[in-house]
Amino acid sequence: MRKIILLLFSVFLSIFIGSCSIIGFNPGGLDDNYYVLRINSYDQQKVDYVKFDEIYESDNLIMYVESGYSAPSSAASYISQEFDKYYNDMISVYGQHTDVDNNGKIKILLFNINSSSSSSSVTGYFYPLDLLGQFNNGEILYMDLMSLNVSPRYMAGTIFHELQHLINFNVNALEKSREMSLWLNEALSESTSVLFSPTTVTSRINEFNNISYYCFYTWDLPIDVFANYPSASVFMNWLYKRSGNNSNIFKTIAGSYIINDYTRVVNSVSSLAIGNSWDSLLLKWIEAVANNEISGAKLSLSKSGASIQLYPGALVAYSGSLNSSGNLVTKSLSSGIQLALNKDTYIGSSPSSINITIPNSSYSLRASKSYNSSSEVSQNYKSKYRNILFGNDGKIKKY
Repeated sequence: MRKIILLLFSVFLSIFIGSCSIIGFNPGGLDDNYYVLRINSYDQQKVDYVKFDEIYESDNLIMYVESGYSAPSSAASYISQEFDKYYNDMISVYGQHTDVDNNGKIKILLFNINSSSSSSSVTGYFYPLDLLGQFNNGEILYMDLMSLNVSPRYMAGTIFHELQHLINFNVNALEKSREMSLWLNEALSESTSVLFSPTTVTSRINEFNNISYYCFYTWDLPIDVFANYPSASVFMNWLYKRSGNNSNIFKTIAGSYIINDYTRVVNSVSSLAIGNSWDSLLLKWIEAVANNEISGAKLSLSKSGASIQLYPGALVAYSGSLNSSGNLVTKSLSSGIQLALNKDTYIGSSPSSINITIPNSSYSLRASKSYNSSSEVSQNYKSKYRNILFGNDGKIKKY
């Protein structure tokens, strides 16, 4: 009998060890090896199997750093304290996350995400396959070690951003059997910094003030304009201000069961009396920027004579006069500024644009503190840091 038991155990051990070589299996407490994706500037991904060393553990968090590297103790301490400080608030506002690895905690893996050839840095990501029995099978946030070394405060904001994506996947893709639209998922992640990361909010406002094209509805714009993240941040900041700094505005949006996501937002903010349709809400938002309702954010006028492609949900401000037609909606503000919006709500794989030419005219209030000089605004502005979002197919989402 003893020989039979030993034989069965030997067979079991052989199967177990063999299974450890299969991608997507992590034997938990036996070692701290994990699969990671390293990414270059072209969003090309390389899978590595990496040894990690545990550096922190609390009731909510386990933090690891790539073996052979170290995280500054002050930086690691800061992000762990911020995580534990706001973890329960995150759950209260955005919902519950899964616990597929049965430890009740979020893991943060700190490693060098970006290849040496990257011109800009991906600061972190969440990988949905981890929650689908593949890759590492756990609640994991993959965060860039170099970015942590540069700015622990910005990294803390990125961690909350990615944690919302992890929670969002459970609340929508798993519990409701449908993924949330990319633009709203990202907007909700931007709302986490409104609540928990002033450093990130300030960074986004600075980015916002360097663009004159405002859009977070059509994501990954097919034109060279860095508009999505700063636009989403300022929009969510505005909703928060109009709600009286009440986080329930984000909780209502995140928890809504309305299938259409722009209708979800419109209905969720109906009590704020800021717009009863998607296009009126977007126009009211940019008007609020013009009226200095979001501290630090400034409206920039598009350059006279500029030819612009307005994609669905995109807005520009200008002086002069344009004729509204089809999906192009214009609005005059009391200051004399004009707004133009493409109210189209289609955001599939090939969104179509409206081509407009900004009228040639001068604007008498150009020197006002509320508006940047239209001729100096760069529409080629690029952030040093990048965010990416993976879908449940393991690919980076675009629209």
